[in-house]
Amino acid sequence: MMRVLPPLLVIGGPAGAGKSTIADAVARLLDAPVVGLADSAGPDQHSVDLPSLQQRLDSHEEAPLVVVEGVYALALSPIRWAARWTVYVDTPLDLSLARRALSQDDPREVLRAYLDGGREAHARTVAPGRQLADLVVDGMQELPEIAARIHTFISRRS
Repeated sequence: MMRVLPPLLVIGGPAGAGKSTIADAVARLLDAPVVGLADSAGPDQHSVDLPSLQQRLDSHEEAPLVVVEGVYALALSPIRWAARWTVYVDTPLDLSLARRALSQDDPREVLRAYLDGGREAHARTVAPGRQLADLVVDGMQELPEIAARIHTFISRRS
């Protein structure tokens, strides 16, 4: 039997781009729950636990819309195919890296992971999401502007 899910707004982009903050702001405007992939520490899209994601989505089956956000959200075809709308948060890598590093008690681990292949992994798995997204937003803009742009985009394409 096929599961019927509420429409999904999927937000992807680099770790530290502002996806979670943007997802929360958009969800408040839309009165929608947010389901995060919690994937920013994983080495690639294969680290995402899809059965767990399905369970979390199932818990919101009565919602009018669900916002899904994560680094690999647009790299995973099952998520992308289930999405009604896809958004890529385009934030320069240096700013994303600084935000991510400063969010940790010890930023050295984040910096080491970046130097040990994080940049290449981003180019291989995350950056292509920019071309796959229905909408690309500038992660350097003010949060209210970004949230309003996404809200307007969804409203016009509903």
